[in-house]
Amino acid sequence: MIFSKLNRRSAILTIFFGLTFVISVFATIIYDSSNLKLAATTYDALKFLALFKNISLISIAFIIGKSLDLKEIRLIKIVQFYGTLLCFSIPLISLLFSIDVSSINQLTFLKSLFPVAIRNYWFITVVLGFLIFTFIFHYASIKISSNVGSISFLAAFIALLCETLVLNHFTLLNLIFWTFFSLLFGSYSCLYQSKLFGSIPSIIKYVALCVEAILIIVALHTSSTSILHALLPIGGLICLILFSSKIFDGGPNETTISLTSVNMTLGLILIFSNPLTEQILTRYIGAQNPNYLPNILRHLVLFSLTTILFATLYSFIVSLGLALRFQSFKNKLFSLPVSVFLISTCYLILNYSQFYGEGLKTMIWRQNGKFYLELINLLLIALIYLIIQTIFNRFWYSNTIFVMLMLIWSYANFAKIAARDEPIIGSDFGLIKSLPDIVKMVNLKIVISLLISLITLIIFSTVMQHFFFKGRIYKIPARLVIFIGTCFILYGFAQTENQLNLIAWKNQKPTNENVFFTVLNNSGFQAHPEALEAAANKYGPATTFMGTLIIKTMDKPNGYSQSKIKNVALHYKNIANQINRTRKNKNLNSQTIVYVLSESYADPRMVPTVKLSQNPIPFEQKIESTNTSGLMYSSGYGGGTANIEFEALTGLSMNNFDPSLVTPYVFLVPKVNNLPVITDYFKINNAIHPYTGTTYNRTTVFKKFGFQHFYNFNGSKLSYTKKIGKSQYISDDSAYRQLLKQLNSTNRGQFIQLSTMQNHMPYTPGTYTKNNYKATGKLWNYSLKKVESYSQGLNYTDKALKMLINKVAKMKKHITIVWYGDHLPGLYDGSIVSGNNATKYDNKLHQTNYFIYSNFKHQSLKNTKVVSPNMFTPMVFEQTDTKVSPYIALLTEINKYIPAAERNKFMNSSGQYIPEKNLSKKAKQILKDYKLIQYDITAGKQYSIKIKGFIK
Repeated sequence: MIFSKLNRRSAILTIFFGLTFVISVFATIIYDSSNLKLAATTYDALKFLALFKNISLISIAFIIGKSLDLKEIRLIKIVQFYGTLLCFSIPLISLLFSIDVSSINQLTFLKSLFPVAIRNYWFITVVLGFLIFTFIFHYASIKISSNVGSISFLAAFIALLCETLVLNHFTLLNLIFWTFFSLLFGSYSCLYQSKLFGSIPSIIKYVALCVEAILIIVALHTSSTSILHALLPIGGLICLILFSSKIFDGGPNETTISLTSVNMTLGLILIFSNPLTEQILTRYIGAQNPNYLPNILRHLVLFSLTTILFATLYSFIVSLGLALRFQSFKNKLFSLPVSVFLISTCYLILNYSQFYGEGLKTMIWRQNGKFYLELINLLLIALIYLIIQTIFNRFWYSNTIFVMLMLIWSYANFAKIAARDEPIIGSDFGLIKSLPDIVKMVNLKIVISLLISLITLIIFSTVMQHFFFKGRIYKIPARLVIFIGTCFILYGFAQTENQLNLIAWKNQKPTNENVFFTVLNNSGFQAHPEALEAAANKYGPATTFMGTLIIKTMDKPNGYSQSKIKNVALHYKNIANQINRTRKNKNLNSQTIVYVLSESYADPRMVPTVKLSQNPIPFEQKIESTNTSGLMYSSGYGGGTANIEFEALTGLSMNNFDPSLVTPYVFLVPKVNNLPVITDYFKINNAIHPYTGTTYNRTTVFKKFGFQHFYNFNGSKLSYTKKIGKSQYISDDSAYRQLLKQLNSTNRGQFIQLSTMQNHMPYTPGTYTKNNYKATGKLWNYSLKKVESYSQGLNYTDKALKMLINKVAKMKKHITIVWYGDHLPGLYDGSIVSGNNATKYDNKLHQTNYFIYSNFKHQSLKNTKVVSPNMFTPMVFEQTDTKVSPYIALLTEINKYIPAAERNKFMNSSGQYIPEKNLSKKAKQILKDYKLIQYDITAGKQYSIKIKGFIK
């Protein structure tokens, strides 16, 4: 054992100098960050700590020299030492790549295999070079007398001192020379120290200490290139030499402690000398803004101490494991580098699978600087690794299972993104039964390559388990504690992210109600259940995946069974027959039906106290007055477009789903076939959305819903793409012209879904060149300014709507347009919508405008004052005098007897909330039937779908 000659006292001193070095690194980085605005005394303290960086390195070099057992220095021992270095450098590089993707570089990784190739690792290079020098020196059997040796050391010391005084600007060169000298003198001090120093009085030793202290104090007020800074490490070395008899001769050598302390210290130097470590720490600390962190010093101290603690623990565990292993004591502690390397590398592969088609530059652009988020992603992957370890409890077997799982996850993630622009989510596990069919759709060569890789891994793990790290990893108590603890943490993240999804949909601000909320909020994570690919790209695949795990479709209704569903279906078949006796049209297929979702459209004057200088929507109100119209009860405020669109297209109600099902387009439609959609009643179906089609997973959903063409930025090409002023969105005028083009594309009946974008947030004042509206009301001034800009946008929509209706009115074919605003814009902020008023006027913030226009004579409808979007389809059937299926008959009964329902609240025809208990007996029965059918279709056995003629 080459580093085995330290006693307990000197081993502790080694670790002390190692930690001093680390603290000085942090002090230097914080001191050099000019934007932190710290107090002058704090900067003085940081500069003081930074002075000990070189002092600690030279002192460590001397102690390492003292720890050397010269008789043990053989080539195999030097190779062992190099292996010890790799236990720190290789996992460190993969870990740093994972934490900061901008640091990824092939050359950097190759250099981690050869630490001596990295300039910042000069200290380690000198130590390794010294060991090789000593091996050659002893191999050559060169003998030097004590007198010659003493004179040589004294001459070298004087020469180096002169060199330092003359060339004090060459800091690194001086440090290399003094490090080598310290190692050499430490190794041979037992032979020559008495000759050089003899018996030195204690007074001289303490005088030397006082001189060093004075030098440090004076150096605080000089530049870093001054001679004083160059002399500090030398003074520290002299003091250490003078007190060496008290330190190194006070007790027996302890091999395990000696090996552990030296390797641990070298490990810390490797970790914090790495240029990537310095780069990441510098960027993170430099990015802190004192304007947002009132106690920034406390934050930096906590961050520094936490980082040092984890690095110290890692270095200690690995070093202790190696020390025991070198002494032939079996242990699994030094397997930690393998685990860290596997976890970080597998996470890198998974993360890159998100960007395989876009490249590393895109990955760096999206995730650059998100250190906390990357750490959370790494933590989640590490927890999965621990669960696998505790289940299999064999090192190599569990590693193989983990790597196999991560490779399969990564490839599946890549394949799904390539096919659907969506990452792997929790509900995809439900497709495991379809694995054989999925494999058939994948390139056969890739499948074979994966299988060969997996078989190779299994063989490798079997061999390694037989020879290395044999036996169990954990005993039963530790195994149980780790398994339960990791499961609890994973569940905590999954549950919290699920809650953040709900908060995002409700357009609320997240709180720090528990540690998981705090961690996610402080990391910069924001829930985006409507755009999972973008969320995974920005916040990491593991974090995004956790937010999709706890998703429940519906509670199973009491009495659900095949016979019950048959009875319900028969009941509404009879009602359908009654309705159809007076209906003339056999089906909708010969007609043209258009659903227009007008983004964020709602008259601002419906918000209490808000008034405008003039009416921005005169034409839309005129249409309302002469056609089927009223208020639509929206489940969203400031968001939730896809859910409202889903209700309108399917007739299913979000009110019946479990709250965790925040986005049916993402979490329901991909895993459920045969959902009832209005497109079922048409042979020609087209969708238009003048934006990206991947948002809310629309591209995949609309294809499944039976739309032959989807006109958007990513799909079928849009012909009209003009914008107004500085708006970033395509105008409603362009959207309606695209709609008119589609209407004129065929003389046959068709269904068209148009979701506009013009009035989407933000509502920045100055978006439009002119603004003819002034707003007043109990809102904050900035909110009123947004209302004014938004009102101008509504006026442009109104003019475009007039153009559309006028052209449709002249068309000879029968066209019916369902036109509605999906939700209020999230711009109202002030006393009227906060505090008690938020509850008082909650209903007003969930009411939008709608109308159903037909360019032909039609019967008038009842029950139109307040409706939910799932009622539009039965209303279309009624307005067009079209015969209904049992399913549409059920929706017709809902429209007739049940008030509008969203967010577990019922709204009557006056727009006021009413409790469910106030519903009539018949309404409660119809609602019960509705829930049975919706559960059967979305979460049950789909008995109703199999009944011929139930849907259409």
